[in-house]
Amino acid sequence: MPPPRKLIAFLNDPGAKDDAPEIAEAGASAARFSIPGLPETGDLDTSKPGSAEFQAAHLLVILSRAYDIWENYFGAPYEWHMGSVLPVMPRAGRDLNAYYDRAALKFFYTTDSLTKRTLYTCESSDVAAHECGHAILDAHHPDYWSSLHPETGAFHEAFGDITALLTTLQFPSVRARLLKETNENLRASSNVTRLAEQLGKALYVEFGKEVAGATFLRDLVNTFRYKETWLLPASAPSNRLSSESHNFSRVFSGAVYQVFVGIYEMKRAADANLSADNALCQARDEIGKMLATALVLAPPGDAVFRVMATSMFKAEQQLFQGAYFEILKKVFSNRHILRVQDANVFKPHTKTVGAKTSGVNLGLLSMAGTTAEPMPPQELQNALRLRGEELIFARELGRMQDEKVVQYRAERFIPLKGKQYGPANGAMVPLQGGLTLNVNPTGAVAFSGYYRAGVDDVRAIRDHVEKLAEKKRIYDACPGDEADITHLITRKQPYYIAYDEQGNKILRRAFVACAHG
Repeated sequence: MPPPRKLIAFLNDPGAKDDAPEIAEAGASAARFSIPGLPETGDLDTSKPGSAEFQAAHLLVILSRAYDIWENYFGAPYEWHMGSVLPVMPRAGRDLNAYYDRAALKFFYTTDSLTKRTLYTCESSDVAAHECGHAILDAHHPDYWSSLHPETGAFHEAFGDITALLTTLQFPSVRARLLKETNENLRASSNVTRLAEQLGKALYVEFGKEVAGATFLRDLVNTFRYKETWLLPASAPSNRLSSESHNFSRVFSGAVYQVFVGIYEMKRAADANLSADNALCQARDEIGKMLATALVLAPPGDAVFRVMATSMFKAEQQLFQGAYFEILKKVFSNRHILRVQDANVFKPHTKTVGAKTSGVNLGLLSMAGTTAEPMPPQELQNALRLRGEELIFARELGRMQDEKVVQYRAERFIPLKGKQYGPANGAMVPLQGGLTLNVNPTGAVAFSGYYRAGVDDVRAIRDHVEKLAEKKRIYDACPGDEADITHLITRKQPYYIAYDEQGNKILRRAFVACAHG
């Protein structure tokens, strides 16, 4: 294997204090990205920001590192939704944003109205890693792409921000600056927790405080608490909570950051000889593995915050046997994501901990794929509370220790009826749910995770679509009209109307963005 390429890159953000390009090595997964402007071999450490060569080198460093960390945390390599190589467009057009649309990562540029210099979103490690995070999550949970639940969109944004955090913390120089800036107190806001400073400042000037903070796009150090999205406004100043996915994501990303800090502080308190940097690196990798395992254990369908928090408790049990239970309990209960009594189910050494075990042999679960499979055993049909029209999908996610992990996903559609839904009036939206199972070598299973959309989830979906229609975020396509993603990005319309073979009107997602614009 050839040695890693030495390239030059911004390891944090061009708008962060004292941040300048540095020499860094590309990750082992460099071949999984197709980036124009990059020589096929050799180092590239002399180009300057603003040049195509620098941007290609910078993107290769950040994107390959983002892929590598999640390969490590998930414990296996993974394919993109579009195949083994992810196309990257460093200069996709003029805009103050960046996008993932299942076909490519697309970074835009514009003229900063204050500095009069060209701002390239691709030059921010925060933005690049965030967008790569969308692609990574899509690779592991493609079911989230179809979800119209507002919390799924918010979780996608939270995962992108967490990916930005974990990626930039791979670099020793960034960690050193962080520890110096905060005096080793990671609860303080810092150049690492304040994400996409350059883009945030430009968006603030251009669109105001409802889109970004005055000096950053989002900050992982925050105190936002969960509230039902239908009780929140569609938009709000950045210091308040709204139901918009980027804004609402801060509830979960802030919680994950607090858990990370709690682990860091616990390690330092337990070992006076442990350096701050070593404690930080250990906490970084443990929260990464915990979130990756939670995503493997999470039931398919909607990434609602209560379900994802529950999955993190289960992941913590499997990985750390309850060592961080109190940290998780305090954070997720204080954030109002889970009630204390629900968190206490996972308290170590209680009889209620663990999954229900079944003696059903599920040899058929070795079948992988996303096409409809034969109906599962009656016990699982009963657990899923299936209706006659619902489809069943099965896929094997891989192995966790000696057990394989398999998902059964159920899908049904509900109609949207009313003028308040705008172009989506009369459209069908999916309700997804299902089971994630751990299957041991004998075929016995444990019910690892279960989700089925309830009344409140349906209410959240309907409210979300109504707000999308009000803000003109839905492209009204006619039958036979193939929605062009580039056109939808230009129109700021991440959703569009499509028609299935039977002529049913379906509301679908086209792309996800780094910032709300």
